[in-house]
Amino acid sequence: MNNKILFVFFICLINICLSLNLENKVIIAHTKIPLFWKNERDVSSSNDLISFKFLLKQNNLDKLKYYFTEVSNPKSELYGQFLSREEINEITRSDEVHFSNVLELLEHHGIGGDEILVFSDYITVTTSLKKAASIFSTKFSQYRNLKNGVVRNRISGPAYLPKEIANSIDFVTGISELIDSKVKTPHHDRKDYDASVGDDILITPNVLKHYYNVPTSVIGHDPNNLQGIAAFTDYFSVGALAEFVKEYELPTPNVTRNGTDCLGNGCDQYESDLDVQYMTAMGIGIPTVFMAHGDGKWILDFTQDLMGISNPPLVNSISYGWAELSQCDITDGCGQYGYNSQQYVDRTDTEFQKLGTSGISVLVSDGDDGAPSLGGASGNCPIDTGTYCPTGGCQHTKSYCSELTFQSTKDGSFCFFPMGIGADACSNFLNDPSLQDAMNAFAQKNSKCNLAFENDRTNLPHVYSECTCTQLQNVTTEGYTIAPYQFYQENGAIFTGEYPTSSPFVTSVGATQFLSRNQNISQEIVCSILEGAKITTGGGFSAFQKQEDYQNEAVKGYLSNNQGSLPPSFSYDPSMRAYPDISFVGHNYNIYASTNNGDLDKCPCSNLPVDGTSCSSPALAGLISLINDKLLANGKSPLGFLNPLLYQMAQEYPQAFNDITAGSNRCNRSYCCKMGWSAAEGWDPVSGLGSIDFQSFESYVLKMKGVTQ
Repeated sequence: MNNKILFVFFICLINICLSLNLENKVIIAHTKIPLFWKNERDVSSSNDLISFKFLLKQNNLDKLKYYFTEVSNPKSELYGQFLSREEINEITRSDEVHFSNVLELLEHHGIGGDEILVFSDYITVTTSLKKAASIFSTKFSQYRNLKNGVVRNRISGPAYLPKEIANSIDFVTGISELIDSKVKTPHHDRKDYDASVGDDILITPNVLKHYYNVPTSVIGHDPNNLQGIAAFTDYFSVGALAEFVKEYELPTPNVTRNGTDCLGNGCDQYESDLDVQYMTAMGIGIPTVFMAHGDGKWILDFTQDLMGISNPPLVNSISYGWAELSQCDITDGCGQYGYNSQQYVDRTDTEFQKLGTSGISVLVSDGDDGAPSLGGASGNCPIDTGTYCPTGGCQHTKSYCSELTFQSTKDGSFCFFPMGIGADACSNFLNDPSLQDAMNAFAQKNSKCNLAFENDRTNLPHVYSECTCTQLQNVTTEGYTIAPYQFYQENGAIFTGEYPTSSPFVTSVGATQFLSRNQNISQEIVCSILEGAKITTGGGFSAFQKQEDYQNEAVKGYLSNNQGSLPPSFSYDPSMRAYPDISFVGHNYNIYASTNNGDLDKCPCSNLPVDGTSCSSPALAGLISLINDKLLANGKSPLGFLNPLLYQMAQEYPQAFNDITAGSNRCNRSYCCKMGWSAAEGWDPVSGLGSIDFQSFESYVLKMKGVTQ
């Protein structure tokens, strides 16, 4: 037998063994390498550590939902009778067989002791990459993000588990995610925006307290009444906070840091600076916990971490989100195998219910890109040519055709440009040099229309044309067909919900802005780029999360009373969760940030104006903490999940809210769609129930809770 025959026989033997080894296994995760990530090298034999979670199948979710609903409903006899963390964990505790299946697997691969943490319905493992590769019958690679240099070790092929193990879990997190910072940050570009222009009110703590009727004497006293801030690959500057406190003569806040400080690694600070400065400025005297989550973590991790704290913050603010149907862009282990975005959302929603059942309030910013969204959205929303380049900076102010369709001649995929920027297809196309050649050919073909591509002051592209879309000629070249955009319903959703703000188990917070006259506030309206803001507040309907009873009547009222201004009926499902629930100003906040590149935790610092629903949520959360403080001082339970209370209050005591009736969210941060939602009397999917009048709001709560005023 010659060497060649021996070699072939050996290869066949290996393949047979591999086939037998995987015969009783199923794929539970798969990594698709996103744009801007590069597989650098194999690390399957490395002793470097990796952490991951087995999400075990839970029990009694209907029972959890019952308690969540009852303790949150002011009309229920169980209202405010929150369960302990231990009681809640016992409700959903996984079956012992699921624990034993996973633990036996880990033991078989030599994992035990301090490498394993066992919780009521999940197991966390921290072990070597070498052992992890053995567990999942796969290989691991080191990936690098080409934009920011972040390095992460993740699987480089399908991950497998024995069938009986796969049947014991919902999914595994931590082995395949390649999160690319798809979270929102406050918009703050100083060279592009000048807060002194016009009669724009600069938002400070005193401005907020004056407008929202918050007495300066109201401060927190209870050291156990904590409030919390969620952060993802973001961190705040202690020096900037001190400068902010000094500027506005505020008492020094008590802020505890949890998690890894990433400032030295170049992570962003603006979001966290904003969150900490305004939550503590509005919730004066309330001890604050800053919960930083490192690279690769997302909302499910936050909810599990919060549920694991023995004395958790009672009010929490989340200023992050991403397209509801694209959670797998963030946790890419969702993949084509194992689990999908809806499963990830469902599991996280269960954790939100646990938090509410324990008396914890969670407020979430509702997005900065209006109803159409931007990034993670289809872009299948016709641009309104009457509002060309609304943020300014383009050479022209009007275009007769503002949107194109790019289609690949290779696989038929398409990008709606520029509304679809951020979608996978558009991102891939726009990073292909051949597309630029095709765009140049399209402009040349339509030169009589003076067709041009120009950027606004945020450097986002726009299509200028002196011809209408029907007058433009198609071009097929360089692997692409470029044609004027035409709307077809089947090409994708017009609107894109954002998660976690679209969860029916959190309080979704929209953004407003103040109109002023002679530096006095004359009106509170929807925050929108059409009114000079840097963002447009989100809002709309979830694609798959059911609407809860607490908002049924409010939503029906809006849809019934505003039929003439509603978008097409096929663009939303009225039986799904509608958001936001409430609003707060989100335009032109004055914050401080460090400019000390040597140590961003220290000054020198400078101030700058920022916009975002990420302004609204933490500021409002600070006020909710003050009300909790008064309840606790009078021996009452905290507010917990807010929404049933909010909608009941709006019906029984409408003076607790400032109704927002002007504005729409048909734009995102740079483009305006022809369709969107409009503000109206009462609840609407732009501003929710409106903003609060603090003293009226507090008065209603205290009376309902039986506190003598």
